[in-house]
Amino acid sequence: MKSIHHTALVLLHTPVTNRAGELITTSVTNLDIHDLARSARTYEVDHYYLVTPIVEQKELLERILSHWNRGRSLEWHPDRAEALSRVKCLPSFASVKTELVEKYPGKKLEVAMPDARPIPDQKSYAEVRARWSGETEPGIKVIVLGTGWGIAEPFFSEVNTFLGPVYGPLGREGYNHLSVRAAGAVILDRLFGIP
Repeated sequence: MKSIHHTALVLLHTPVTNRAGELITTSVTNLDIHDLARSARTYEVDHYYLVTPIVEQKELLERILSHWNRGRSLEWHPDRAEALSRVKCLPSFASVKTELVEKYPGKKLEVAMPDARPIPDQKSYAEVRARWSGETEPGIKVIVLGTGWGIAEPFFSEVNTFLGPVYGPLGREGYNHLSVRAAGAVILDRLFGIP
């Protein structure tokens, strides 16, 4: 089936910060692998990259993917295997960009970064969705999510479009601490779901 929109979802485990604002690398989690892969598949996202430079974390991810893509796991859960087929681990965001440029020669990459924090120049989801759907020559949309206490500022120079926080009915005054899995699903729905 032809892709509806060329997109990649990226979950950064580095460069992110801890609650003290220090630069760290977070751990890959089983739930993030599965749930964001299923959201990516639901919203026709072509690729889901987990970014970590830690070799042991990459090996863990490969063991998890291997488990679901063979034998009884594949037989009993083919939908999960299909979603996980879009998952790949790379050591850096630069390697993600290199791979996408090679996969889609001549296509421009647009990096969009949602953030739970209000930061300058954030666009609304409705505004970005309208712009993307109206493009006559669409490029590759790269939606970057962070772990820990958010993506570190040095990464911001990679971003073309900043997206705002996902707020509940109370807006800024309400609770604002969704898991990255839940926020990712909401964000994909706002950008690509049927209104």
